[in-house]
Amino acid sequence: MAEFYEMPAISPTMEMGTLVEWRVKEGESFESGTVLAEVGTDKANMEAEIFDAGVLIKHLVGEDAEIPPGYPIAIWGQSADEDISGLLEAFEKRKAAPATSSDDAPAEAEEAPAPAPAPTPSTPTVSGKVERTWMGKPIHADFFEPPGDIRFGGGSAAAKGSGAKVKASPLARKVAEERGVDLGRVQGSGPGGRIVRADVESAPVGGGVAAATRSDETVKNSPMRKTIAKRLLASHQDIPTFFLTTSFDMQGFVDLRNQLKAQLPDVKVSYNDILIKAVARSLVEHPEVNASWGDTAITQHGRVDIGVAVALPQGLITPVVRSADQKTLSVIAGEVRELAGRARDQKLAPEEYTGGTFTISNLGMMGIEHFTAIINPPEAAILAVGAITETPIIEDGELVVQHRMKVTMTCDHRVIDGAVGAGFLLTLRRYVENPYLLLV
Repeated sequence: MAEFYEMPAISPTMEMGTLVEWRVKEGESFESGTVLAEVGTDKANMEAEIFDAGVLIKHLVGEDAEIPPGYPIAIWGQSADEDISGLLEAFEKRKAAPATSSDDAPAEAEEAPAPAPAPTPSTPTVSGKVERTWMGKPIHADFFEPPGDIRFGGGSAAAKGSGAKVKASPLARKVAEERGVDLGRVQGSGPGGRIVRADVESAPVGGGVAAATRSDETVKNSPMRKTIAKRLLASHQDIPTFFLTTSFDMQGFVDLRNQLKAQLPDVKVSYNDILIKAVARSLVEHPEVNASWGDTAITQHGRVDIGVAVALPQGLITPVVRSADQKTLSVIAGEVRELAGRARDQKLAPEEYTGGTFTISNLGMMGIEHFTAIINPPEAAILAVGAITETPIIEDGELVVQHRMKVTMTCDHRVIDGAVGAGFLLTLRRYVENPYLLLV
């Protein structure tokens, strides 16, 4: 007997799923465990399986549609010619029902509405006097203009020949004459349609209308972007945060990485990989930072699972390096590269980007020297890492140049007090400025 196949909840944080691709066509048979469709969740693309054998009779939604878990997306049965009229009628009634929650109806994919054409400013046509006054005396509508018997060079031949007046500022006329721009074909953006310097500078040389501006573009929010917005807004509103910023001497990092590159050319270790190890070791010594808030108790985690923020076109995701304190630099480096690659391909499983105990967000490779980050709940802290720069400092009374790096830790004040956070950063400084300690 035919029945609905409903959108599965294939991610622990999934509220809506985008049907990326149907893997089984209408009329095709399938075995138990077949992937019927690829579904985009809030963090990655996942496979929607079916655990029975049968025939996919009809697709109820198209690709790119956003569907809540539990909503029918297909009809399947044991034969392609089964009667599905009752199911179709029930589906149409459900679609027509007033939406009272996100579970009521899918948001079918729609083309982004074409942006409305920008209104073209029009020049008011006023003749003679109008009912405008200043200090009790009537004024002319075009009182910004100089008297009509004053003439400036640069007007268009068409305007001069017809006796029509081109409304332009003196500077605009001067620039037009220098650039060879026909003012009679330039649209003014000043008061009353008056041509100003900017209009002339944006107009094509030799005539023609001013260059058109680029239209607005509407970009549909992906499930990932919606989840990021929801979670980080809640984090910003619900978590009392404070920030601790310090600067580290990075010469040891630079020396260690150079030696690793020279002696182990096949091992690709980045500064961020070394920092992950340093943070993990520091968290072992400060379990009060490797913690999460709860209404009745604070949980100090026994594991040290470091989330590493990875930027994607759709938003941000944090693959997690599990038990980072127990792994070597080479293992961490290989795992980070592998996780980041699959994150960009949207192939991470939910357990690979959830359940972290501390997060590192590094924008140093993009030249950012200092920033603050928003905590990724339920974690109690996140470390924002800036670029390594050559910085002049005073050392023993002399001016020297050092490799320095600023970091800022955002702390949940419910879990971490200022002194606790500062103590963690002191321990982190010890490992960062003496990174060979990480090799023992």
